[in-house]
Amino acid sequence: MPSRAIGAARVALGLIVLLGGINGFVRIVPVPEPLHPFVQLLVDSGYVYAVKVVEITAAVLLLLDRRRPLALALLWPVVVNIALFHLLLDPRAGINAVILLALLGALTWHERRAFAPLFAEGRAGSPSRVGGTTRGERASPA
Repeated sequence: MPSRAIGAARVALGLIVLLGGINGFVRIVPVPEPLHPFVQLLVDSGYVYAVKVVEITAAVLLLLDRRRPLALALLWPVVVNIALFHLLLDPRAGINAVILLALLGALTWHERRAFAPLFAEGRAGSPSRVGGTTRGERASPA
């Protein structure tokens, strides 16, 4: 993907998530009332505010173009939950969830080398080998 497209996706995702995060504390964009019972439960418990702090943190990292893999790793659980909520419980904004997933997926694919160690099997010479043995194996007493 061209670097301009990646930059545009990064800024778009950052702005969308930042707006959503701030909207959790200060209503900028109107939210349909009454809230879905699941969302009301999240608001009443205070849990939604912790999620909004994570959203704002990740969005700022993306917009400043700092620690992109960290920002993407923070956003995956948030965006997956947003997508599942909108696709399964409240489909009114389902297209927004698909857009978020597409932007996040494209950026993660672009940064795939940063995430490669998460999916690598332990191999000879990899950090998972300690003292000549793979984790879980016992060294010979001799």
